[in-house]
Formats: sequence, structure tokens, C-alpha cells
Amino acid sequence: MRIAVIGAGIAGLVAARDLSDAGHEVVVFEKSRGMGGRMAARRSEGGAVVDHGLPVLDVPRDGVLAGYVVELATDDLVEVDAPGQPVPGRSTEGAPQLAWASGMTRLPKALAHGLEVVTDTRVAAIRADGEMLEVAQDQGNTLGTYDWVIVTAPGAQAADLLDHSPRGAVRAADLRAVPYDLAVMVLAGVAVEPPEWFAHRPLTGPITYVTSETAKERAPVDGVASFVVRLDPDVSERLMEASDAAVLAEALPALAKVLGKPAATPAWTQVKRWRYSTARDRLDQQVMNPEGTRVLVAGDAVAAGPRMEDVAATGQWAARRILDS
Repeated sequence: MRIAVIGAGIAGLVAARDLSDAGHEVVVFEKSRGMGGRMAARRSEGGAVVDHGLPVLDVPRDGVLAGYVVELATDDLVEVDAPGQPVPGRSTEGAPQLAWASGMTRLPKALAHGLEVVTDTRVAAIRADGEMLEVAQDQGNTLGTYDWVIVTAPGAQAADLLDHSPRGAVRAADLRAVPYDLAVMVLAGVAVEPPEWFAHRPLTGPITYVTSETAKERAPVDGVASFVVRLDPDVSERLMEASDAAVLAEALPALAKVLGKPAATPAWTQVKRWRYSTARDRLDQQVMNPEGTRVLVAGDAVAAGPRMEDVAATGQWAARRILDS
């Protein structure tokens, strides 16, 4: 069978990996230049690797992701055991907190190895073409015909696709109603002694949490330690369209307070924005994919919870639905 997967986040890559390993022809389409979705990393102006999406990967030992980590991505794997407070979305089950010294994109890249992944390509429509499904670009150009399509984009973006797919209108309305928290992130390099903690959550102020990247075996570069600041959802919504200068004016004094260095001027800063950071509510994947549909919905809008493990499980579910058909 030929299967198109829309979205190269963790749900899409898990689905594509399982289907490809079962011998099917799979093509993954991704609108951005990179893969991994929230498992994103950047290199700063100073050369430091910084995770600006998911701060740490929670991997239950008997979960979906554990096998992939062991089989595909054990090199430069770090178990983050520095003291600190849990970051949002962490499990309370005692699962290890994992990261990669080279960046959180290490696992998505390993999952994508050997797959056909087409980046910088925005899918705009899924149309019936006889017994097949045609996938088309936003310019209207066809991207091929497929037996099945798996859509893993965030709720509103998935809804836009289902609007133009067979039997998709009712599901599109439900997906469009899924609320998401926005997230504004500040990446900063500060010439301070790295703290002993990995994550710090201030009791007051505009910050939800601060993470220290040195806890992931990323030594300071020229004495500059790297930090990721995630602003509170309400603050993020207010600053989503604001200038970088306005974001920094609010975030940096709060970061200085956390570090106990009110006079510290960062050596470098970057501002990142996530419009679909975390789903605040979720739909039932089984209900959202009734029998007979060949356009399946996976991803965080239909996950059981906020963890990356939960999102990966939706990709596995979609692959099994196809394999069992």
C-alpha cells in the first residue's frame, strides 16, 4: 500500500516508521524545513545547542518510545538527573528524563532515517481520486495518490485539511475547537556559574519555568551557560505578536532574578514562538477515526495526555489501524 503521512513530528514519524518496517511505501510531508515538531533544537550565536521546544523526553520503560530510543538513538543520550522541579507535561510515574547532548532532534532524525521525508512542502487538500486519495500542495500541484493518509498536524491545521477531504467536515469542526496554549520562549546565554538544578519554576512573575541546558552535558561555551525561559501562557498570548525587544524586556529581568544575578547582561538571546504548544483539551482518537475513513487523524489533538509518549502512541495507533485493515 501507499501511505502519505502529513507532519514529521513524533506522531507522524512513529506511524511512518512502523508502516515502512511492515513493507509499505510511505511518504512523509512536512511544511517546515526540519523534523521533530516540539522536539526542536537550535544552535545559538555562541555555538551552544539549546532545546527550545520539549525540554526533556519522558520515556516510560514499557512505552512506545522506549524501544525506538534503545534501537535507534543511544549515542550521546543523557539521563537528566540534576535536582529541580518537574517541568510542565512531565509524568509522575518515575520515568527517566532523557535528552541528547546534540539536541532533542536526535530521536526524530533517527526515526526518519531511511524514510522518504519531503520538507518545505505544505499540503493543502486531500481529495478523492477514484478508490485512491490525492494529496495536493497549497499551489494546487498534486503530490501523488495514496491508499491512506495520516494527518498529524495540530488541531486547527488538521481541520483545514479535513475540510477538503472525503467525509471530513464534521471531524474538522471538532478539531478546530481543540484549544492550545501559546508559548513564547527566550533562549539566553549568561556568563554565570551553571546552577545545580535542571528546572526552576518561580512562584510569581511571567515565567512558567527555566531550564539549564548544562544539565544535558552541554558545557558552557567561553564561560557562557545556556538557559531556556518559557513564559506563562497568558503572558505568551499577550506577547505572541509583540516585538522581540518587548519580549526580552519582560523575560530577562525575571531570568536575572531566578539566577540571582540582577546585573547580568546576556551574551546572546533568541526569541521563539509556538502557536500550538500544548493542547489544553483532547479528543478521543477512536471516535475521531470512524470505521470506513481512510484519512486518519493522529497527533496531540487526539492524544491521551500531554507527554510526547502520548503523542507517539497516536502514531502507533494509526499505523496499526492500517496494518489491521
